Amino acid sequence: MSNRDSISHKDDRNNVDKHMTSLFGPTDDDEDDNEQVPRSPFVLTGLPPEPQEGNIEYKLKLIEPDPYRLEHLITQMNWRLQEGQGEALYEIGVEDCGTLSGVTDEELEASLATLKKMADRLGASITKLYERKLENERHIVEVLVRKVPDDQHFIDLRVAVLGTVNSGKSSIVGVCTHGELDNGRGSARLNLFRHLHEIQSGRTSSITHEILGFNDLGE
Repeated sequence: MSNRDSISHKDDRNNVDKHMTSLFGPTDDDEDDNEQVPRSPFVLTGLPPEPQEGNIEYKLKLIEPDPYRLEHLITQMNWRLQEGQGEALYEIGVEDCGTLSGVTDEELEASLATLKKMADRLGASITKLYERKLENERHIVEVLVRKVPDDQHFIDLRVAVLGTVNSGKSSIVGVCTHGELDNGRGSARLNLFRHLHEIQSGRTSSITHEILGFNDLGE
């Protein structure tokens, strides 16, 4: 594959990600644009064709597949999870070409049941992220499938908190990681202090690392 092909393929995937975000509402970047972003739930009428690579999978519906089809779907899900390093997004009610056809209430319930059966076989979990009702009263649903990769004990995501002095960096991290609200006088940040002079001055002077754990359901 040439560099040009590689860049083009990357742009296509970024374009899909942008459209997927637009499917369920405008992003913060959209709100900064000069043009007013329409907020109607029926703005988007289609998506780019399903990407062959990556962790996004379109499925019109998944209703009681036969055993052979189910095995194929499970293998496909496993590949999407590998592409997403343990996470995959399933867009239910979307055809492979990107057309938003939607599903009925009964079809949605059956599709989610099949999706859960597939995930259970792989030791993964599913979480419904978004749901949108189309003008035809059918539904489009985005589902997150998550599984800890076989070569890892957990999914590790590192977030850096940066800001100016007295902007509340340590306080917000302390509240999130210890589950206690600040008292308005900096009590939450005390849990992050490592040195005596930090306690005396009320300011952190070193980089600290805190762990915020979630289970496979994001709780």
